[in-house]
Amino acid sequence: MIRILIFLCLIILVAGSITVLSNINTISTILMFGQEIRLHTGFLIGVTGVILFLLVAFTSVFKDLTALPAKMRAKRREAQQQRGMAALARGMESVLVGDAVDAKHHARIAQRNLEHTSLTRLLTAQAAQLAGDDAQARENFALMLEAPETEFLGLHGLYAQASRAGDKVAARKHAERAFALRPNASWAFESVLELGLERGAWGELRETLKTAKANLLITPEEALRGEAALLTADAYAAGLSKDEETALKESEAAFRLSPELTPAAILAASALADKGKKSRAAKILEQSFAAAPHPAISKLYEEIYTGDTPKKQSNALKKLAQLAPDTHEGKFLLARAESITDNDRLALELLEPLIIAKPFAREFSAVADVIARIRDEEAARPWLERAANAPRDPEPGSNGKFNFTKSGWARLVREFMDHGRLSPPPLEDTSAFGMALSQEEVKMLVAPEPEVTPEDDPVLESEGQTETLTDTQEEVVAEKEASSAA
Repeated sequence: MIRILIFLCLIILVAGSITVLSNINTISTILMFGQEIRLHTGFLIGVTGVILFLLVAFTSVFKDLTALPAKMRAKRREAQQQRGMAALARGMESVLVGDAVDAKHHARIAQRNLEHTSLTRLLTAQAAQLAGDDAQARENFALMLEAPETEFLGLHGLYAQASRAGDKVAARKHAERAFALRPNASWAFESVLELGLERGAWGELRETLKTAKANLLITPEEALRGEAALLTADAYAAGLSKDEETALKESEAAFRLSPELTPAAILAASALADKGKKSRAAKILEQSFAAAPHPAISKLYEEIYTGDTPKKQSNALKKLAQLAPDTHEGKFLLARAESITDNDRLALELLEPLIIAKPFAREFSAVADVIARIRDEEAARPWLERAANAPRDPEPGSNGKFNFTKSGWARLVREFMDHGRLSPPPLEDTSAFGMALSQEEVKMLVAPEPEVTPEDDPVLESEGQTETLTDTQEEVVAEKEASSAA
């Protein structure tokens, strides 16, 4: 409808123009080549307008004709790009389904139609990787490093290849470069962290954790625990190198960050005790025990007070136990405190629930010591046998030492950073496996030795003797009978 109106307006415009020009009655004279030409002014204006119109039309047509080859080339390029993008999409689908042949076929089509764009290089590399052509994949990933928009993708591909090939040096180089390029990339951070832990780069990784925290890859709590664990690992390494000052400095720094990190507290307290600063060492152990009761703390704390009177040692252990009275370690310390002052019956009462709940070797040994003093070595022998056969406490450092290998420290750093513990919990309660005792069994084993009277034993009555047996009554009777026969 609009086109019809425009056409009608043009007709009216042309008709009006002709009418106006025809009403012009003047004559125009044109001098050309020495000749004088007289023309009607209206006619002259009309001819001039027609010539101008034809000139404009010719110019437009000429421009379109000259631009035609470029338009045809652009159309061909557009068609090529469409074919290339279609091939690229199908190639990516083939990579996802694991069809190496189809992926390589579409990668060739994409390369031919899209030239060497970042996406075609990525597809070509992935297709080659899928087909097992590591050389071609590596070549295309390396080419991707040349362009800023594909550098990170290329580094990821090269890292994956190096990891599969076991080339940890190259893998680390690519991961560190990728992390520097994109510090918010979780895979780059995890790779840098794991490879750094594996080679014991405790100092370098502290900076890595700060960057990861700033980019929200880990929480502030995880960053703090991780830094404390790394400082502790570095401190123990310094101690092995006889750099005692660095060991003390870093272990104290780690303790301030995480008092519940027992290895840091143990190393700092040991170093201070060796320097004669027992009060400061004891304070560190007390703060750490309150945060996370651990057998290593109990052991070192008792060693610090070795040489004092039994009463002072007992009071010190009771003070430590009161910082975590409801824990297994706190209860064991109370029993140990009573045992030091020879209050063996109370110590035995405190130990009984512990060997029912968590019968490790240490608990059985403690009962054996008390039984030996209450009765004799023979009565303590069953407990010593149980201690020899019982599992050791799986908690790291339960023997009082944290002399780990590099891989052991790497596991501890990761576990403490992620979960705030020294090691994963055991899959099963190893303390109770085959060693658990019921309350009735414990009562029978720790009961006092019964006395045998002449009324109970006719042999003793005939000899006019009354003695307390150290073995069963049947064994005593047998011995007496054998003696009489002799």
